[in-house]
Amino acid sequence: MHTDQIVPHRTFWLETAVLVLITPFLLFPEVSTVGTFFSLLFLAFLWLYPKSTASRLILPQTPINIAILMFLLMLGVSILVTADIELTLPKATGLLLGITVWRYISLFCTNQRMLWLLICGFVVVGLGFTILGVLNANWLAKIPVLEEIASQLPGASFLLPESAANGVHTNQIASIILIWLPLLISLLLGWQQLEKPVWIRLVVLVLFVIGAVLLLLTQSRSGYIGMAGTLFVLLFLWRQQLPVSAVFRKWITAVILLMMFVGIGGLMWLGPERIALIWQDPNQESVVGNLSTIGFRQEVWQWGVAAAGDFPFTGTGLGTFRQVARRLYPLNVTPSYDIAHAHNIFLQTALDLGIPGLIAYGAILLIVGWLGWEVGKKDVTLRPFSLGILSGIIALHLFGMTDALALGAKPGLLFWMGLGLMTAMYRIVTH
Repeated sequence: MHTDQIVPHRTFWLETAVLVLITPFLLFPEVSTVGTFFSLLFLAFLWLYPKSTASRLILPQTPINIAILMFLLMLGVSILVTADIELTLPKATGLLLGITVWRYISLFCTNQRMLWLLICGFVVVGLGFTILGVLNANWLAKIPVLEEIASQLPGASFLLPESAANGVHTNQIASIILIWLPLLISLLLGWQQLEKPVWIRLVVLVLFVIGAVLLLLTQSRSGYIGMAGTLFVLLFLWRQQLPVSAVFRKWITAVILLMMFVGIGGLMWLGPERIALIWQDPNQESVVGNLSTIGFRQEVWQWGVAAAGDFPFTGTGLGTFRQVARRLYPLNVTPSYDIAHAHNIFLQTALDLGIPGLIAYGAILLIVGWLGWEVGKKDVTLRPFSLGILSGIIALHLFGMTDALALGAKPGLLFWMGLGLMTAMYRIVTH
């Protein structure tokens, strides 16, 4: 390992303590203005304080550094141009915390033992966000066959600070599950390469079942599409990295072909006329419930694209589109309804950070995709982790084609943890 990447133990413990201390205030910045102010000072301290001669870098050396710096630059611009600081503040602190967590993992995760601990932490944090979401959920009735079960689940048992009055939307719960569930599937697929005790495999299996059931109960159609597409991608990635002679590769190929057959068959059964009818007149019933939300999305997308065109270089201000859309455009949505975001993660990123910010974000995703592939190819024992975390990132963005876990959202911390684990794994296999 290069000496400029070695970090003293005192630095590790100092940064760990500070990060643990500031996280609650940056996740919930409106709870304590004073606490948030000092947390931001401590965060700046983490990034800028003089390190020992062995590690003077503000950022660890990773392939996404330039994209991250461009992303941070546009984040600063979006904060400066915002007209709604009360909307921007919680998103900005959430993003700064997330990027700091990425830096922390990339800097300190230098061996497989630490990697295992942090991956366990990734799953625990994902499960924790999911449980908090379930306990705060606003269980909506979408799919008739699941309505009765969902009605028995605890809803809005208590409200977290800064939560909506009616609880957490189940689509957001689905987006959280999509980030960590593919990792468990990948671990189950590649268990023989890990050489871990059977009881750990049983724990992974139980957590997978819990996650899959909760995803089903969210009744999130975007979540279902994201999970189905991600399962296909994950199997394809595994197939491409397994030896041609491997029997397991043949089984995966068979499942991929079956999924393609079912997908193409489903599209043929619907037919172009039915698909066009659903798009033009969404207010009709289907096996997954009423599709009227397509019309809502069409309305939001229309004015989201208009706003992105009107503010191409700066965006409308981080997290402000929900107000800007009503302030500047004739949005045909009930005034009392909070549209939350643009319901497309790439459009929302352009609205938050401008086109330059979207380019930086896209660069981060593309480079991380390449890192995940390279790690799986170079190290068989890390393949289940790299392909699993990469698939979680893909799942979030497939979901994000018709919905979004907006930049700076509290569960978005999990996304940045995933990026940190990916860059850390790449550094492990290349040093």
